[in-house]
Amino acid sequence: MSATTITTAKVDRKQIMSVKTVDADASTPAYTSLAESRLGTRPSPLLVTHVNKVELDDELVSLEEYVLTDLAHAVMLTRTGIFDTQHGRGIVNALLNLRAGDTAAILASKPEVGTLGLQIEQYLERVLGPRGRDIQRARSRIDQKATNWRLVNRAGLTKVIQELFNLGVHILAAGERYAGALMPGYTHLQHSQPTTIDHYLNAHYWAVSRNLSRLLDAYDRLNLSPLGGAAYSGTSWPIDRAVTSAYLGFDRPIPNARDAGLSSLDIGAELASVLAATLSCISRLASDLNYWSSSEVGLVRIDASLCGTSSMMPQKRNPMVLERIRGLAGVAVGWSASQLGVMHTATSTDVDQAYVHNLLPGQCDETVGAIALLREVIATIEFDLPALRTSAGKHWSTASALADALVLSHNLSFREAHESVAHLVAAHERKGLHGDGLHADLIVDKTLRGYSHAEVKKILDPEVFTAMRISPGGTSISAREVLAAEAKNDLEDMRTRIQCRVEHVEKGLKQLLEDAESITSCL
Repeated sequence: MSATTITTAKVDRKQIMSVKTVDADASTPAYTSLAESRLGTRPSPLLVTHVNKVELDDELVSLEEYVLTDLAHAVMLTRTGIFDTQHGRGIVNALLNLRAGDTAAILASKPEVGTLGLQIEQYLERVLGPRGRDIQRARSRIDQKATNWRLVNRAGLTKVIQELFNLGVHILAAGERYAGALMPGYTHLQHSQPTTIDHYLNAHYWAVSRNLSRLLDAYDRLNLSPLGGAAYSGTSWPIDRAVTSAYLGFDRPIPNARDAGLSSLDIGAELASVLAATLSCISRLASDLNYWSSSEVGLVRIDASLCGTSSMMPQKRNPMVLERIRGLAGVAVGWSASQLGVMHTATSTDVDQAYVHNLLPGQCDETVGAIALLREVIATIEFDLPALRTSAGKHWSTASALADALVLSHNLSFREAHESVAHLVAAHERKGLHGDGLHADLIVDKTLRGYSHAEVKKILDPEVFTAMRISPGGTSISAREVLAAEAKNDLEDMRTRIQCRVEHVEKGLKQLLEDAESITSCL
């Protein structure tokens, strides 16, 4: 029988771990788990399989974050004198070695041992002896795990934010490419009023912007450090929570020790909610494009690389990516419900929550993927400009302009003018003329007969219509130029806000590694 011993040497950290196998003897006792020491019995195989392993498998997703949390804690304990220099140096060095090597292989985690924090404890004990397990001084698994959740969820949320920002860039770029190109506007899937492609896309940019703001607000509530809250009431050790908070890129510690662990409950529900809101936002744009790309409508064409085909019908060009986005948006509706359900019944703060909190990294990844798909659609889409221009003027989409003209020229109330134009539309429909052109012989309303046929046609022209929408936010050239400038400024502001947060995290990690190397420099 043999056991694995891991030793460290003072060499380049890329080659710092050396592993050798030695014969086990009486001086190398078998590892006893934390639960076994307390309860005096080995864990049930059912508990190991259906509790420990499930929890451990989820935690391994955040392996890097666990090691960083331990490193920040160990560096702080050493710099505050809670660890003596030699003791702190050994633990910090072992954690740096663990991070530099193949972390998963070095740990060789076993569900029988317990959670990932205990796996790292076991590694430290193998390297340093019993005092290696002193890494848990002045903290609990509760605040440790809450910290790791926040770190891994922050990483996932950052990717969502960055990808959504990129989508905003491409939406505005597409709007600039097609500035002024006419297209129909819809309400209830019926022609409403004509617009332009850039005006339409600009509207979707502002929806993206709102969701970026929601995500950044959630990020700021997430980016608080639970570490040092300990189990419930804090600790008697003179720890420096501000230091560990800064090392890990948090903005500040969570003030209340009890809330430090329990606060991780509601943040999961908030994150799931903002992810769902984001997916709902991009799904609206995807749904429009899906409809417009149908063979029946044919106003846009999705790039072939983003389409699939049928196993039976060789002519099919199916916009698969748009269907993926729409489907995921529907699934995401339930994400926050599961978080809220477990939060409502939470008792342990770290075990029962594990089964929903660790869904968030995957949900962030799925959201990133959906946003990236839509970004690629926008970057490569083909608009059928002649077809859009023709459709923009169909189905009486400019009728409200004629009503406005009657109000101005005949001093009518808008409702009277509205009824006159409605009569004109109805007269055409009775003749089977469903919005394909104006027929002079059907202009029978006395208020409308004051206009010539040519004047009515000009009023109903979609290009004239969009040019006359001069109110702020409208479709006139000047209004669209203002909208484009405002969106561009907003995008740059978002870029700054995002970069500020990313740099703050990078600065903390850099300082942590510098201080850790300083502690171990005399080895």
